[in-house]
Amino acid sequence: MPVLEYQGRRIESRPGETVLDACLRQGVDLHFSCRGGACHNCLCRSVDGAVPERAQRGIRPELAEKRYFLPCVCIPEGDLRFERPRAEDLSVRAVLQSREWLSADVCRIAIEPFTNFESRPGQSLEVCRDADRVRSFSIASHPDHGAWLELHVRRIPGGAVSPWLCDELAVGDELDIRGPHGHFVYAADPAQPLLFVASGTGLAPVLGVVRDALERGHCGPIHLYHGSRHADGLYLHGELRALSAAHPGLLHYHPCLSSLEVDRDRVLAGRAHEVAASRHSDLAGWRVHVAGPPAMVAAASALFLASGVSGADLVVDPFNAPIDRQDTTTIATHLPERASPPAQEMASPPPDPALWAALDEGARLMPILEEFYAEVFADPLLSPFFHGSTRQRAVEKVYSFLHQTISGKKVYFGDRPRNAHHWMTISNRLFDYREDMFFAVVSRHGVPEPMIARWRAMQERYRSEIVKSEPWPRMMDGVALPLEGFGTMVIDVGSVCDGCAGEIHRGETVRYHLRLGSTYCSACADDVSRDVTCSA
Repeated sequence: MPVLEYQGRRIESRPGETVLDACLRQGVDLHFSCRGGACHNCLCRSVDGAVPERAQRGIRPELAEKRYFLPCVCIPEGDLRFERPRAEDLSVRAVLQSREWLSADVCRIAIEPFTNFESRPGQSLEVCRDADRVRSFSIASHPDHGAWLELHVRRIPGGAVSPWLCDELAVGDELDIRGPHGHFVYAADPAQPLLFVASGTGLAPVLGVVRDALERGHCGPIHLYHGSRHADGLYLHGELRALSAAHPGLLHYHPCLSSLEVDRDRVLAGRAHEVAASRHSDLAGWRVHVAGPPAMVAAASALFLASGVSGADLVVDPFNAPIDRQDTTTIATHLPERASPPAQEMASPPPDPALWAALDEGARLMPILEEFYAEVFADPLLSPFFHGSTRQRAVEKVYSFLHQTISGKKVYFGDRPRNAHHWMTISNRLFDYREDMFFAVVSRHGVPEPMIARWRAMQERYRSEIVKSEPWPRMMDGVALPLEGFGTMVIDVGSVCDGCAGEIHRGETVRYHLRLGSTYCSACADDVSRDVTCSA
């Protein structure tokens, strides 16, 4: 059988077993999420040994050439020695070319990569101060305007990256960047009406996409709403006014202030997404981009879906400021999202008796879920997240959750969305993919379109609790539980080993994976470090 070696540890594999499963069975804890090649959380590099072609599908060509692969889908064809990703392989060297303060706390940073950095306006890149201090920023510039990448950086006092970029790093100094990531890009039909809504530095990706649309000759109307609480937050007010004047009748710029200080000419009062929704009540056929804090993105998405925009034409980029004012969030190197764990769990939406009635008091809900999960379990992108689960169990849990959410009846006693999805690395694109698949099934079951829009808006509220670039800890009574690793315990009932399928007797000490709950006998988990010990 192929022998694996990882960080000096020898791992025996079995026929048809993936590298990830062999590691978990023997207590070697690799980072992972989907277990199906979708999230790339388990990315590793082969030091010695052949890598099957399937294990490199979806990996950037330059990384594949350096022998990177996905252990979760790699069934080794021979002995394989591998290691964690090397930072230098995932980074591109760049130089700080200029900085310009746009407001009291927002700085325009221009950086130039030393090598080709193929990105699109609106995508994000990561700035690496060091291995532990990495921050993601959106690209506001267009490649036709020069090789420099424009970032809008909000300086956070006490932060680990933003003050370094804005104050400490000298013009001409070098830095490392990673990426690009994300799908917040121009992809509209040339004549399609476009609506952009941004709050704060959410303007950066929006401006990037607007610039791209103009460069590509977009001829449909473009409306850009930029919102802030105070006037200083409209940090590109003059430039956007000038850009709009340069494209009369095409680009319409709408600055919005939610405070009472609206004293500028043509500045609108109110939150940007609410002002936009009130002025564009029928968005059927429009393409809508929304960027800013997750709460704003969720509220705006619900409003715009209710106004007729299709899920396929709603593009979002939610991101949080760093937790406790330390911008030390480390972002996975292969995913676009920048959301941090919500400070508190999202409150349930109010019940919708009309929607429940449209579902025949729930009679339509079970057939919808049965058909939907039949598709999910056959889908290559979604099915990996249900490894070790049954379709019937998924249907029953979601039925109870939706029954309670829509009807208001207390019938669901499982985890809320944040905890239920805490370990899943899910992008905005995958979230949208799942929603489009779900509501296609709902439509086939005859639910009226207005009710579908209301249902979409209800589920959109949970986006910020589900979309993330790396797993979050599961919270229990305000305490974050360990996310990865192994524990040990003495079992008080007989069981079966998830590694060798052999019998485990009452009173035996076993190893178990903290997240998966997979249990391994002492033979399978020999020499595993004892991270946690408990008795049951």
